[in-house]
Amino acid sequence: MPNQYDAKRCKKAQTDMDPRWTQDGKEYNVFVTSKTNKTSIMVHVFLSIAFLFGYSSSVQADNFEEALRLGITNSNALRESRQDYLSARQELIIAGSDKDFYGRASISQNQAFYERPNDGDDAYGSSTLSGAITFTKQLYNFGETKAKQDAAAISIDIAKAGYSTAEQSVLISLIQSYLAVILSQEEVDLHQSNFERLTEQTNAEELRVEAGVSTLANLALATSKRSTSRSDLISAKAGYQTAVEEYESLIGVLPEQLATPKLPDLIPVKVQLSENLAYENHPNLFLATATQRLAAIQQEILVKALGPSVDLSLSAKKQNTGGIAASDGNELSANISVSVPILVTPSTMAQTQKLISDVMSAQYQRDEVKRSIGLAARAGFRNHVAAKIQHKASTAEVEAYQLVVDATKTEVEFGNKTFLDQLDSEDDLKNAKLRELRASHSVLLTGYQLLQSIGALTAQNLGVGDALIPLEALEVPGPEVGSIISVLKYAQPEQ
Repeated sequence: MPNQYDAKRCKKAQTDMDPRWTQDGKEYNVFVTSKTNKTSIMVHVFLSIAFLFGYSSSVQADNFEEALRLGITNSNALRESRQDYLSARQELIIAGSDKDFYGRASISQNQAFYERPNDGDDAYGSSTLSGAITFTKQLYNFGETKAKQDAAAISIDIAKAGYSTAEQSVLISLIQSYLAVILSQEEVDLHQSNFERLTEQTNAEELRVEAGVSTLANLALATSKRSTSRSDLISAKAGYQTAVEEYESLIGVLPEQLATPKLPDLIPVKVQLSENLAYENHPNLFLATATQRLAAIQQEILVKALGPSVDLSLSAKKQNTGGIAASDGNELSANISVSVPILVTPSTMAQTQKLISDVMSAQYQRDEVKRSIGLAARAGFRNHVAAKIQHKASTAEVEAYQLVVDATKTEVEFGNKTFLDQLDSEDDLKNAKLRELRASHSVLLTGYQLLQSIGALTAQNLGVGDALIPLEALEVPGPEVGSIISVLKYAQPEQ
């Protein structure tokens, strides 16, 4: 025979499905264990497949919603945004502090020692004890307080818009991770099935070679296809493990039986409608608009600060020097003062110019945000439509390749086609199924991305609005410092 390979050497070239390999004297394994669960990922893959096939009829419809709830609850980005909202809400109270009624109590003890030879006494001392209570209140400040409160109210709007933006970002991250686990699991199943099929074909081809009804070339070809399938399977399982780890880091638990979600009935039917909805609902545009309003009102605050102000002060004072001073006794006083700046300083002019630039910058930023979200909405609509068309085409492609495989097998039996033609047709079918899986995944992903681009990707629209309490219902933490008693309390070192 011209070929020196025999059946035993071809069999030795076959490798089992072992994910470990050795390089530079070190053994590597593509599969690692979970950070929160020490079970091997290979066992987890087996359990996942068992769940998919054994419990497919009992998968709960709220599995996707439950994953979103867990992810929202565990999100640090949303926690940060909620604290930003609480901080902005307190700024509204702080903005009115100019009109607060302030009170301050003071007490002082003075001990003096004098040497006065000319007074007849060589030395003497005096002791003075005095106490005072003072109340102050600003009666009028040219509307500065009102302008600050308006600015604080706008800051609350900015915090709300920022929270909505963060919510959309968190939700799309959770959805991408959820869908990635489903897709990677399906790819593992497909590659596993393909590997098992090629293994059976290789074993059968070995028997044919031993029986003298096939050639070593066909066996070598089958072995090569099997090795390629093995590497594809290992890569798919590595991708699955990566998807599982990301899912666990975002949601806090390992994925089990993930049900494929359905898009909410909020997808627009026209590209122009998508753009209009983005202009109406996108939180980034709300954020840019509120930022522009805040920049504009800063000029009003500066103008009000340069206006006149009226302040009232009431005080009661008591002094005791032991009867040696005429100033001993009680004193009550009331003071009303009117003040107004009379000089425009260079810093005031610079502040004015700065605020004008800030307003112009905010306007340009808003225009850019509006432009970008309009384009993103239109692109998102087209991407979703293209994904649906591609999925329809890939489904038809799978059906066509299945017919080709069936026909090729028949022709191989009658000798009209070779074993290589059969392997190629089966490989084409596997690739077509892989494209169909990815196209189906793309339909869902582009759909959710479209909802994000029009500002409709919210927890409420996805049915998980009850995962967190509303912003308006958030409770403000109690103050640690409210009086002199609490100051003394919290001034104590921690034990």
